[in-house]
Amino acid sequence: RPAEQASQIMKDLVELLAAMASKRNEVANPLELFLDVADRVVKAVCSQFGNKTDEVAILMTTSDRKHLRFAAPRKFTELGTIPVTKRDSIAVTIFNRGTGEAMNNVPMVKHVAFFESVKIRDRVLPIQKMVTVPIVHESQVVGVAQISPKAETPAEAGPDFTPADVDRASALFNAVAPYLVQVRPDRF
Repeated sequence: RPAEQASQIMKDLVELLAAMASKRNEVANPLELFLDVADRVVKAVCSQFGNKTDEVAILMTTSDRKHLRFAAPRKFTELGTIPVTKRDSIAVTIFNRGTGEAMNNVPMVKHVAFFESVKIRDRVLPIQKMVTVPIVHESQVVGVAQISPKAETPAEAGPDFTPADVDRASALFNAVAPYLVQVRPDRF
């Protein structure tokens, strides 16, 4: 029963994130807690979508809401930010539009490929397909999440994403949004 299993994964995830978030005022390093929460979300996404952890990105707004900054993959958090005015960023487009999208031909779409070139595995593989959804909390877009299978060819990246995948990703990220917001450091 995949639906029941997914529901239980979400229930367990929300309980875990609530427990982690409750420690916010007790931790020495709020950024580490925030990144740990993002890592837990990524693991849940991977279990539901069958991706590797470096194929899921979470970008949250900076404190001034003028940029998006990576919360996951953790290795990307120090690489800088993306202005929310940047034209050729898929993440920024989704952030500003406020609706999710599936792309099954990412190499053909003009986008910022800088982050794709960051080496996490032995070999850098291009993103072939992508689901990008806004992360919404209290009717406000607070970030963007991307699920991006990497492979040499679209066929090797697995089946095409569908509107149902966009809905599933939106539901998951909106369910965890309160915890990401709650533990985001004051200066992020």
